[in-house]
Amino acid sequence: MPRETTLSREHEERIGRTESLFRGVNERIAVSARRFGGDDASFVCECDDPQCTDRVRATLAEYEAVRADGARFLVAPGHENNEVEEVRGRGTGFSLVEKVKPLVRQTAEQLNPRAQEA
Repeated sequence: MPRETTLSREHEERIGRTESLFRGVNERIAVSARRFGGDDASFVCECDDPQCTDRVRATLAEYEAVRADGARFLVAPGHENNEVEEVRGRGTGFSLVEKVKPLVRQTAEQLNPRAQEA
């Protein structure tokens, strides 16, 4: 369970927007990888640091498992933010995190491009 914090509403929304922006980049990377017949790809870390440039390697199947839930993200090890998320799994070179802080989760789900497609 995340520890209680006093993050401002603005900060929580910014976290959700930042991670969702990286998720959008990764959606395009996954589309390109599939188009060229790839089984895996080098994805952008979807952590809440807007300056992060780390990459994480995952199979497209692993990536799809992350995308199955609009509150889940793929981050580099050590980039987890236990104030707003919990680790739900680990792969070789990445952590699968789920937003548990209500406003961050809501923001991430609202900005989920796959939900908007449905």
